[in-house]
Amino acid sequence: MKKSVKKEIIFSIIIVIFFAVMLSPLLIALSGSFRSPDNGTSFLQLFNEFSLESYKEAFEKMHYFRSLKNSVITTFSSVAILLVVAALAGYALARLKTRMGGFLQIFFLAGMMISAQMSIIPIYNIMRYFKINNSYIAPIVMYVTISIPFSIFVYTNFVKSGVPVALEEAARIDGAGRLGTFFKIVIPLTKPVLASIIITQGVPIWNDFFLSMLFLSSSTKKTLPLVMLSFLGDMQKPTQWTMLFAACFLSALPMLLAYAFLQKQFVGGLTVGAVKG
Repeated sequence: MKKSVKKEIIFSIIIVIFFAVMLSPLLIALSGSFRSPDNGTSFLQLFNEFSLESYKEAFEKMHYFRSLKNSVITTFSSVAILLVVAALAGYALARLKTRMGGFLQIFFLAGMMISAQMSIIPIYNIMRYFKINNSYIAPIVMYVTISIPFSIFVYTNFVKSGVPVALEEAARIDGAGRLGTFFKIVIPLTKPVLASIIITQGVPIWNDFFLSMLFLSSSTKKTLPLVMLSFLGDMQKPTQWTMLFAACFLSALPMLLAYAFLQKQFVGGLTVGAVKG
């Protein structure tokens, strides 16, 4: 008994230390965001000042609503296209009992092993050739392309294990066509995996910096993560830490609010998906 108690105590201490280390940067950033811009270097003095001046200046400097609109357009468009493509392709692959179906599954699976950074130069040249490298189309195409292999993979496996073929056959006997069966039977049963795709692919798209920086050079099209670059210092000026911290939380705020309002749907979807998978 004594050994087990000691193990539990040691394990608890390790967990506490781990969470303290993980949460310390967040606490420092949160504390720094509530300081005035003139008092942004004393990072270890947590919550010794409360000022909204940094949030006000960051809000104005990053043109918050314009940048928010750009992030919403790129993220929601990418996720919407991704869900449509993943659902249609995943369902077809799950029910396609031919050699071509097996080949396509391997083909999409191989796409998960290719990093976008490996092919970024030819992709950029293609975007520039078609003159879409400074429009919303370029990052949306990239986000969808990068996310498609994983999304199709998880949707295909979910349909195979979580959608009984007998239900589809019963719907066809009742007179439903292929599309009717898909939209009335398959889609409602696959809401959990669709929620999983929204979370796992939507959040990285919202937080993306690299592709936005590469394809959105116009100041009027910059997304929230991209405008935070203006707060970083260089040889001419120091880093504006308090405003950078405030900008980080302003950028994360829409995702936090979305999760707060849709928490039950997201958690329920992931839980059901785990049980069925």
